[in-house]
Amino acid sequence: MIFARCTRSFGATQLIMQSSGLALQRAGHASPIPVGMDHDGRENKADIMWLSQDMTVLKVLDSNRVTEDGAEAVALAYANATEGWVVKRRLQQREGADWLLGKERRWLALEISGTAVGDPFARLRVKKQQLIANCSLDAERLAVVVVFDAPFIVAGTA
Repeated sequence: MIFARCTRSFGATQLIMQSSGLALQRAGHASPIPVGMDHDGRENKADIMWLSQDMTVLKVLDSNRVTEDGAEAVALAYANATEGWVVKRRLQQREGADWLLGKERRWLALEISGTAVGDPFARLRVKKQQLIANCSLDAERLAVVVVFDAPFIVAGTA
């Protein structure tokens, strides 16, 4: 259960978690939903659970923001649930990634992308190249792409 662990570990904000639920519900899913995962070619499955959201709120929210925030919630929970990474801070744009995570004297620069539909592997290649070219932090690097229609999480080290 990805989100149950996420909230215990680093207190994900209600708004980001709400966006992930909305993005999944908008794609026709109900909680819990099995999600496929691919991390550097290693396939796995997990369940994502969320509190059901009032879909009428989508009328006043930015659809792109719901997708982006939803992808961030899923990706942060994924990094924590799979490897124990804990959020330290949101990175500034000039730092070349979205989030800085840490564990046991190690750092991870995390780059995230989300899409309602499409090929997450093509997007992952772009995000990995972006990390290689732009991230100057002395940290491990991971790109995560979340697609909500499948749903599917694809991750790769850069």
